Amino acid sequence: MKTLFNNTGYKLYTTEQPGSLKISFSYIRNSDGSLRWFWNSKSKKPLFLKFYNASSFKARLYAMAVKIVFELGLQNLIFEKETLYYKLEGKPVFNIRTSWAMFTGTPGPNNKALLYTAGSFYKIACTETAKDLLINELANIRFASSSRLYSVPKTILHNGNVLQTEDISKNGQRRNSFGRIHAQTVKGITNKYQRRCQIEDWGYFQMLKKNLETIHDERIPPNLIRKLNTILGKTNETESINLSFSHGDFTPWNCFVYYNSLSVYDWELASCEKPKGFDFFHFIIQNGILVDKKPWKSILNEIKQKNRLAFHFNEEELYHHLKFYLLTNILAYLKIYAEQKEWHLQIHWLLQTWTEALNDFAKKSYTERELLIMDIFDSLHTIPYAALKFHNREPEKLSLDSDIDIIMSSQNAENLVRFLKRNSLAERVAVTKTSFMYRVRIITKDKQILNLDLILKIQWKGLEFMKANKIIKRSFPNEFGVKTACNGDTAKYLHYFYTLNGSEVPERYRAFTEKNIPEHKLVKISEHISQLKMRTKQRLSFLKNTFIYISDTFSEKGFVMTFSGVDGAGKSTVISEISNLIEKRYRRPVKILRHRPSLLPILSVWVKGKDKAHLDVVSSLPRQGSNNNILSSFARFCYYYTDYIIGQFIIYLKYVMRGKIVLYDRYYFDFMADARRSNINLPKSVTESGYFFLMKPKFNFFLYASPEKILSRKKELSYQSVCDLNAEYNRLFSKLGKHNDNTQYIAIENNDLNDTLNTIMNSIITAK
Repeated sequence: MKTLFNNTGYKLYTTEQPGSLKISFSYIRNSDGSLRWFWNSKSKKPLFLKFYNASSFKARLYAMAVKIVFELGLQNLIFEKETLYYKLEGKPVFNIRTSWAMFTGTPGPNNKALLYTAGSFYKIACTETAKDLLINELANIRFASSSRLYSVPKTILHNGNVLQTEDISKNGQRRNSFGRIHAQTVKGITNKYQRRCQIEDWGYFQMLKKNLETIHDERIPPNLIRKLNTILGKTNETESINLSFSHGDFTPWNCFVYYNSLSVYDWELASCEKPKGFDFFHFIIQNGILVDKKPWKSILNEIKQKNRLAFHFNEEELYHHLKFYLLTNILAYLKIYAEQKEWHLQIHWLLQTWTEALNDFAKKSYTERELLIMDIFDSLHTIPYAALKFHNREPEKLSLDSDIDIIMSSQNAENLVRFLKRNSLAERVAVTKTSFMYRVRIITKDKQILNLDLILKIQWKGLEFMKANKIIKRSFPNEFGVKTACNGDTAKYLHYFYTLNGSEVPERYRAFTEKNIPEHKLVKISEHISQLKMRTKQRLSFLKNTFIYISDTFSEKGFVMTFSGVDGAGKSTVISEISNLIEKRYRRPVKILRHRPSLLPILSVWVKGKDKAHLDVVSSLPRQGSNNNILSSFARFCYYYTDYIIGQFIIYLKYVMRGKIVLYDRYYFDFMADARRSNINLPKSVTESGYFFLMKPKFNFFLYASPEKILSRKKELSYQSVCDLNAEYNRLFSKLGKHNDNTQYIAIENNDLNDTLNTIMNSIITAK
C-alpha cells in the first residue's frame, strides 16, 4: 500500500509523524485475507463498485446491497476500517481527502493497482514490468484511436508510474454475452493491421516456444505441458498464419456498451502479433471460465454459434485460429504464472479449462481415453490422493483392461465426479456409491471405457484394515506427476486384500510384497488379520457387516443379454469373447446360461436320467424331433414356459439384482422362430403370445451369416433351412424392435469377429 501511494504523491505512515495528517481507510479483503478494495472512509458513495463486474444476478444483488448500506450511512459499521497518517511527497496526482477507491489488482509481475476518483481511473504500476505495460498501453491507445465502430478513453501518463484514463462507463453497461456490437468492434480492431506469414517467421510465437523450455514450475499440471509440447511438435512450421492487431484482453470487464457503440479500455496487452480472431476467442473463453464457470464443451459451442456474428470462419479455419489462440495465450500466461509467487483460485480454473481445450488438437497423438486419463490427473494435481498399484509410466499408457484405483476423501471424490460429468470427452458417466468407495464408469465420445475406483476407506467386510488418510499422507509424485502410494503401503494393501479374501498373493505381486514387507511387520499383519476375522464373528459386527454387504452387493443392477441364430452363426465364440470384454473392460461379473433359466431339467431327464439325457442332447443333431402332436407339443411348451416364468425371477434376484450381466446362449426366441428345435409344433401365435409375460432382456442380438459361411462352419442344417431360419429370426427381431423402446433387438451379420464384438460393446456402453 505504501508503494502505491508513493507513486501517486503521498507517503503513508502507521503512526503519527511530525507534519503528518490523519486519514481513515475502509476496506474489503480477498478470501485469502489480502486487501482487495479500500477507500476513504469519508466517501459517501461505494466507488469501489467501479471495479466490480455486476453482470450476473448474484453480483447485482451484492452491488445493490452495498449501495443500500451507503445510502443508509452504515458503511463505517459494516466494513473494516484502519487509521493511517500521510504526508505530501512531490506533486500528488489526486486529492487523498476527497472520495476515491482503490483496487489492489491481481498479484504477479504485471501487478497494477487501480484508483478511481473525480471521473478518472488511474493505473498505478507496482513493478518495473508493470511500468513498461503502462507505456505500451499509451502507445496502443494512440494506434487504436477511436473509430466509428468503437471508442477509446483519453489517456495521460503521469511520472512514468501512473496512467490516467477517463471514465467511459458513464451511462454505459457491461454485457457478458458476445453480441453484434462486440463483433463489429473486434472486426474494427482487426482491420487496423493484418498480415500473413509462415509460422517459422512468426517471431512472437517462436519466442513463446523458447519460453516454455525455461518453465519448471511444479504447480503447473504436468500433462498440460506434455500436451503443449506434443501439439507444438506436430505443428508445421511452414504453415501460414494470419496475424492482426488485437486488444489482447478483450473481455466484458474491459468494455462498456453505450447506445450503439462500445467503449474499450485497458489496452496494455494490445499487439500486432496475435493470431486473427484472438479477441473474439478471448472474450468468450475468459467470460465462460471466470464469470459463467462453464465447462469447455459449452464454451466451444458458444464459439461456434457466435462465429456467425464475427468472422464467419468455416470449421477448418475456426479450429485453425482457435488452436493458435490457445497456444499463444496459454504459453504467454504460463510464463507469467511461473513467475508469480502466490496463485489465486482463478488460475486453477483457467489451467483446468485450457488443458481440456487442448484435447481438440491433441487427438492426433492420443486417444480420447488417454486424454481423459491425463485430464483426470491434472485435475487432481493440487489435491491430496494416492493412486494404488499404478504403473510408473505415462499415466495414459494404462492398459485398456485396467482400471484406476485412487484413495481420496469423500469430498474430493465428489468433486472429481463433477469434473468428469463436465468433461467434453465423457459421453456418459455412471456412478455407483458403496459404503467405502465410488465406482465410476466413463464412456468416452469414441466409445472407449475407463473405470475408476475412488476409495474412501480401506476395509474388508465393514472392518477398516488400513488408514486411508495415512496412505495419502505418505504418497509421493512419480516422475509423471501421479501421486502414488508408497511401496510399503502398496505391499501391505496387497497382502491384506488377498489374504483376507482367502487367496494367495498373485505371482506378479509376490516378489514385490516380500521385498517391501519386513519379516517383523509380516508377523504383526498376520496377527491383525486373525483379529479382523474374529471380529466378523461377533454378533453386532456380524449384523452390521451383513447389512453393509447386502447394501454394497445390490448397489448396482445388472442386465440380461441374449444371443440367437442358427447353429454355425458363431454364437459360442462371440459369447466367450464378449464375456471376457465385459469382465475386463466393463468391469462387471458375467453369468452365462444356455437357452433357459434351467430351473427345470430337460424333459428327457425324467425318463433317461440326467447323464444319459444330456449325452443324447450333445450327440444328436438339432431339429430332428418328429413330434407333430398338438397336445404333446403344448405340454412340452408349457413345461419349458414354466421354467421361463418362474426361473426369470430367480435369475433376476440371484444375478441381475447383484450386478451381474447374464448372457443367454439362445433364449425364448427359439420357441417363436424355431420351435421345431425343441420338438414343438405349435402355431407361432401361441409361442409369441407367451413372450408378453416375460421380463424383456435389455439386449438381444441375432447373429447371422450367409448360408455358405454357416455351412462351412457347421453342416448340421440344410441350405434351405439356414435361409428360412435366418429370414424368420430377422422378421421376428424386426417386429419386436418396433414395440419396445427400452429393449434393443439387433441383427448383426457375423462375418468379422472384431466388427461383431465392437457393435455389441458399443450397444452396451451407449445404452442409457
